Amino acid sequence: METVTLVKRLNNLKTLEQWLAQRGINTSDWGTTGAKSVINLWHELLEGDVVLQDNPPLRVVHVVQIIVRQQGRILIEAMQEFGDGSRRYRNQPPSEKMKIDESHVDAALRCLHEELGVEETDVSFNQSSYKQMQAQADSPSYPGLPTQYTFHLIEAAVAGIPDTDFWHDNETYGEGDPVKRHYWVWQPAGG
Repeated sequence: METVTLVKRLNNLKTLEQWLAQRGINTSDWGTTGAKSVINLWHELLEGDVVLQDNPPLRVVHVVQIIVRQQGRILIEAMQEFGDGSRRYRNQPPSEKMKIDESHVDAALRCLHEELGVEETDVSFNQSSYKQMQAQADSPSYPGLPTQYTFHLIEAAVAGIPDTDFWHDNETYGEGDPVKRHYWVWQPAGG
C-alpha cells in the first residue's frame, strides 16, 4: 500500500474533490443529513487532524475518548447541532481527533476545553486506565470514504461540569468546524 500524506499533493479543494471522484468516492450527500462536507475534510487535512492514504483510499484518524464518571454515571455526547440547525446523534464519550504528533493527554485537554469549557486545572487523568484500540469503518462524517480509527481511551475526573444534562457551545465553531453546540447527558455506568 502506498502511504501518502496527500495534503502535500492536494494543494487545493478542487484537487481533493478530483482525488475523491477518481477513486469512486461519491460526495453528493456530503454536507447534508449529518454528514460533513468536502470543505470540512479539506480543513481536517490542513489542520493535521487526518491523513489520507492512497491505493486504496483511506482516511486515517487518531481519536482520544475521555471517560468522565460522576456518581455512578458516564458523560455522553448525545448529539451535535450544526450551524444550520441540523442535528447528528452521537452517543459517545467526549472525543476529539488528535493532531499529528499530539499526545492523547494534550488532545483530551483540548477536547474538554473546546466542547465542555473545562480548564486544564479542573482535569485529573487516571493514566493507568489508558487503552488503545483500532477499528476500520465507513465514517458517518464522510459516507463512502473508508476510515481507520485508532482510539485512545483514558478516564478523567473533571470538576465544574453540570451534574444534569446540558448543552454547551462549541469553542471552535466556524469555517473549519461545523458543530455549533453539543448536548451532553449522564448515563448509568453499567458496570
